[in-house]
Parts: sequence; structure tokens; C-alpha cells
Amino acid sequence: MEEPDCERGFSPNRLHGSAIAAQHPLPQLPASLMQAPPAEDSFHRRRSSDRATRWLRLRCDRQHYALELLKIQEVIRPGLLLPLRGAPRHMLGVMNLRGHVVPVMDLGLYLGREPCREDAGTRIVVLEENGDVLGLRVSAVEDVTKINDPQIEPADDTRISRLTHQVFRGVARLGGDTVILLDASRLLQ
Repeated sequence: MEEPDCERGFSPNRLHGSAIAAQHPLPQLPASLMQAPPAEDSFHRRRSSDRATRWLRLRCDRQHYALELLKIQEVIRPGLLLPLRGAPRHMLGVMNLRGHVVPVMDLGLYLGREPCREDAGTRIVVLEENGDVLGLRVSAVEDVTKINDPQIEPADDTRISRLTHQVFRGVARLGGDTVILLDASRLLQ
């Protein structure tokens, strides 16, 4: 038996003993694994960049909006709100959601539109990110849809009009509807 290598503290023969190596030789790798992978054609590259995300479509009055589904904690029916004195007009108050205080704002008022009237379709969409929570009162929640990145026109580049609100991420056309995509992270700031 050889002396251990003092600098490294191990014996090379103990790990790779000549008797062991002779009994269990390492298998040869196939030549196909040693070659570079084949180059992808443009179709596969384009398809991999067409990332699809899921969005919750909602409505304020007659305008359609969407929020990325990953930022939504839940959708609930409106309940009792405690008004906040001195708050901006769009801030409706706070609600108790299973022991947590959640501020609620009217999305229509916040975006400079008509307030969301309260009726049977009215909902509160609860957003959550990194512990920050916010409720948005909306006229109706419609459905969940997938939107591919190429379907989204940037907010400053749309053919409809110039969208300048800080929470607008872009516009997507789904069926016959034009849907304004909202940035939930900016709403939570």
C-alpha cells in the first residue's frame, strides 16, 4: 500500500487502485455523444421563443383587461370594506381576508375611467407578490386564457393609440376583443 499524498490528504491508489481499475474498466462513450449537437433550424428556435403565459381576463365597464395569472392569489365576491380617511378616490378601503388586512381599490377609477358599479358580476381580484397584497374591484371576471409573446404589442407601440399609463404592459387581440395587459407588480407598488 502506498503512502497517502500529504499535500492533499488522500491516496491515489485507494481511490483508483490498479487492481480495481483492471477489474472494472470504464466503458467507452459512443462517438455520437462526443459530437456537437445538431444545429436547430429556425422553426424550432422560433417555437421555443414563443413563450405562452396564462392571463386572467377581466372587465372594467366595457374595457377588457388581463392580469398575469401567477400574480393572482384569488378572486372573491365583494364584502364589507372599511373606508380609509384621506385616501385617494380610487382607494375604496380595506377588507378582512381570513385575518389579513387587504387594501382594495377600484381599478376603473385608478385607470381614469368610470368606477366599477357593484352588481352580481362584480368581483375583487386579490393580487399577491412577495408578501404584498392588493384587492382590485372589477366589473366582471371573464376567463383564463393563454397569450403567446408574439401576440403582445408593447404599450408604447400599439396601433390603437399611445398607451401611457405606468401599469400597461401591452395590448393583445383575442378574438374580436382588444385586451390591455396590466403589470400586477406595478399595481402592487
